[in-house]
Amino acid sequence: MKPDTIVGWEQHLKNGNVWVVEVELAMQDGDSDIQRVYNVCVDVVAPNRDLAQYIVATMYPEYASLSVSDEPLSAS
Repeated sequence: MKPDTIVGWEQHLKNGNVWVVEVELAMQDGDSDIQRVYNVCVDVVAPNRDLAQYIVATMYPEYASLSVSDEPLSAS
């Protein structure tokens, strides 16, 4: 079966459907009790900011903090 249309990354970017979400994850350093913060930046394809936030919160439910840019990523 072949698809009729393929919507690639560039098209999502052009349509304003790519959001940058920054996530802070807590992690423990080996056997010590020292907790460190691991920063993850995720580019998410979603039609709006709220859905992008939901997707990342579902992917990383143990997040310490989560921040979504106010505007989608632009091609320029």
